[in-house]
Amino acid sequence: MKKIIAMAVTAVLMVSALSALDLEFGARGILGRNLNLNQDFKTNYAAAKSDQCFDYGFGVYGNFALFGGLGIQAEANYITSHVDFKAKKENEDYKAVKYDVRTLDLAPMAWLNLDLWKLTVGFGLGPNFSIQIPGLSDVKTAKKDQFRTGLIAGADFKFYFTDHMGLVLSGRFITEFQKKDVPIQVAGYDSGVKYTTFETGRKTLYGGLGLEFKLL
Repeated sequence: MKKIIAMAVTAVLMVSALSALDLEFGARGILGRNLNLNQDFKTNYAAAKSDQCFDYGFGVYGNFALFGGLGIQAEANYITSHVDFKAKKENEDYKAVKYDVRTLDLAPMAWLNLDLWKLTVGFGLGPNFSIQIPGLSDVKTAKKDQFRTGLIAGADFKFYFTDHMGLVLSGRFITEFQKKDVPIQVAGYDSGVKYTTFETGRKTLYGGLGLEFKLL
């Protein structure tokens, strides 16, 4: 009897603890663009209007609120980008070649939600781990050293039209870091020694529109 009572009390405490947390899950469609690192934002914007070439994909996420609006949001975003380059075959002129690059971004972010009646505004920042893959089925064969690290910053605007379902408008900015070996020169000559530094290898800006579900 004592064991049954103890188990019942434990179950009540666990349910009470979970009910104090907000558990939210969502999915969204994504539309954006990889920015040219050698151009400013105004030039990138003009180029996007001109060529009408955008990245697209989808994302899923879960938001676990802790206290005072602070929480953790974990995301997985799958984006397809169009890449153009010029290739040349023997005895032929350069020709434009297009192909698709598919990137999976995994991001755990520190998140802050501000509730304003039915509207919730959220902001997040955290590390981003990305990998280029042929398709989602290839994720299981990806290795740890294939992932690249970077940062992700984002904002969400949520409007709940029921107690458990809402519309979400989101924006994300992703930067990716890559190693670069820089040769050391002495008196204008290559010393044969290199030092490693980091530079930004990717800048992606995209928006998303989707639905969010609040479980508790």
